[in-house]
Amino acid sequence: MESHEEAYEKARGKIDYVEIGREVGKGVVLNRFKIIGYDEDIPGLAVHHPAGPSGKLLLFLHGLGGSKEDALYFRAFVENMGFSIMAVDARGHGERKLSLENIKPELIIEYLGKTIVDNRLAIDIAFRNRWVEEGKLILAGASMGGILGGVLAGVDKRISGAVLYVPGGDLVEIMSESNVPMLVELRSKVPRELLSLVKPVLEPVDPINYIDKVSPRPLLIQLGKHDDIVPFKNGMKLFEKAKEPKQLVVHDSGHALPVDKAVDETVNWLRKNFPQLMV
Repeated sequence: MESHEEAYEKARGKIDYVEIGREVGKGVVLNRFKIIGYDEDIPGLAVHHPAGPSGKLLLFLHGLGGSKEDALYFRAFVENMGFSIMAVDARGHGERKLSLENIKPELIIEYLGKTIVDNRLAIDIAFRNRWVEEGKLILAGASMGGILGGVLAGVDKRISGAVLYVPGGDLVEIMSESNVPMLVELRSKVPRELLSLVKPVLEPVDPINYIDKVSPRPLLIQLGKHDDIVPFKNGMKLFEKAKEPKQLVVHDSGHALPVDKAVDETVNWLRKNFPQLMV
């Protein structure tokens, strides 16, 4: 099976952008689109200020069971700071939704890799459409999106900085200990020692192998001290593997971080590391 890096290089010159719809809301304009030309259409959402794109873009990667619309949690970045936001549905999610319980494990791994490719192709489209300028692309990923975001930020140098919410490194260990119902059920059917056999297959999508490559770009990781979905210790493993400049914020929470506090920490980190984007 080709790597996600090989797949991106093959696809990058073949894609195109199709706008599906435009909605004008209070303080924001929503552009729904599809990226065509890869192995399947990629549904996407771009959120802009009514004045139009400023060149500052937040690329959002949603979590397991989520969708691109979750990016609207950050709409204040559009309304108050002039950012645009872009997100695509991960494979098997949103407009591409499939029953995760019925997907074979090998397909899930394939979907993780292709979701990384999809987001890199979305970055291509953002530059082509002039939604973003060089040095003004911030990645934000939550849970599964934080895990994949750690890989994406490591391989794609167009990303200026990354904020990862409740991510973790060492996917085999996460699969062995997470209380996600799907993984609990999987462990009831598969002996624990067999899980270690999938480690080589998971390595290309495990952020523990890429997070150090985010440096010298700034990185913020936010964790929940009592997280048992992506266990706290795996978040710490990821942070420890990362290189400077990096910042860690630990919330007194589980996997669901206090949204207002997490956003405030993100804004403070942006002001510190990207003051030119906060004017």
